[in-house]
Amino acid sequence: MVDSLFPTIETTGDDEASPESRRKKRRISETTTTTEKSEIEAQRIHEESLKRWRTNRMQQIYTSKLFEALRRVRQRSNDAGNRVTGTPREIRETADRVLAASARGTTRWSRAILASRVRRAKKQRKPKLTGDYKLRKATTTTETRRIRVPAVERKLKILCRLVPGCRKVSVPNLLDEVTDYIAALQMQVRAMEAVAELLATAAPRTTLNGP
Repeated sequence: MVDSLFPTIETTGDDEASPESRRKKRRISETTTTTEKSEIEAQRIHEESLKRWRTNRMQQIYTSKLFEALRRVRQRSNDAGNRVTGTPREIRETADRVLAASARGTTRWSRAILASRVRRAKKQRKPKLTGDYKLRKATTTTETRRIRVPAVERKLKILCRLVPGCRKVSVPNLLDEVTDYIAALQMQVRAMEAVAELLATAAPRTTLNGP
């Protein structure tokens, strides 16, 4: 009599709970699958982004664009009657803009560099600040510095300031941007070395053939 009750109780319990449990398991599996797919897709895009900065094709494209941009800077200086072909800051900004254009706006740092001119124009239109405001701001900054910040958080804040457009991003996004930005800068250094060698070899010929 007692043994005959157990199969009935177990079967009834499974039948009542199975629809809801199946729905929960299905939702959990769908959520997990979607998250895994998004992570895999993000990882794939990130790896492809890193590979493009390490290819000779991308370096050649960037080098040609950089050389053309520097030629235009030199032409503007000559038109203005300046003997200097461009200040170091102007050359650096030109190289960064060409690098950001090569990224085609797929990263935060590239979009921030391309929009830097607009931000500088807006800053020039801002009214001048009074002495009282500057004093209050300096006092607030000093008080903030007195508060001790954990070492990891402090380093992350410094890293956010070093990478353009990454002051307010999550840590995973920051690491992705940093990795891509470093790879792009490494390619930029190689390209600028190639341009410097090209100009160095062309300079003696210009001197010999000149008047």
